[in-house]
Amino acid sequence: MRDVLSPLQGQLIGSYAFFWGQKQERTPTWFGMLTEDGKETEVVDVMHRAWTGQWPDNRTPRVKALRLDGRGYPDSVVLEAGRDYEAAIDVVDPEGDPVVYRWELKPESAATSEGGDYEAPIASLEGFLAEPAAAATTLTAPGPGRYRLFAYAEDDHGHVAHANLPFLVEDEAR
Repeated sequence: MRDVLSPLQGQLIGSYAFFWGQKQERTPTWFGMLTEDGKETEVVDVMHRAWTGQWPDNRTPRVKALRLDGRGYPDSVVLEAGRDYEAAIDVVDPEGDPVVYRWELKPESAATSEGGDYEAPIASLEGFLAEPAAAATTLTAPGPGRYRLFAYAEDDHGHVAHANLPFLVEDEAR
């Protein structure tokens, strides 16, 4: 951030964080700096560094990869309804703190609001994740449709890393 703002010295009135909080806007994880229950994400660490020049004493875990059926960003993930697939998140904690995991499956947002308008939270779908508190789990693909898989990794200091992956379920996978 300093690299971006320093060359503009004398031309800026100020700068600010986009949204210091949490909100549902297509997903519950894209735009906020906090989780739904108020825990800090890695964006707070980045803002701390930008404002003070130093990282916080205890940093948020970092997601290295999220995979579903061995695929992740930028792959297109298409699954077959009713089949089982492995989901895994690879997380590192800078201080080696113990990490607790949580998975959620949600239908893809159908919201058409614009410009930060209110969107109702999307309920999680239950019964499709075999081990929702492990770094790896088995997902049983629900019926045909568009979905998003969320993974959270929380250290014992109340910092949470998160990632999500959209996928399509068809009657028969391609």
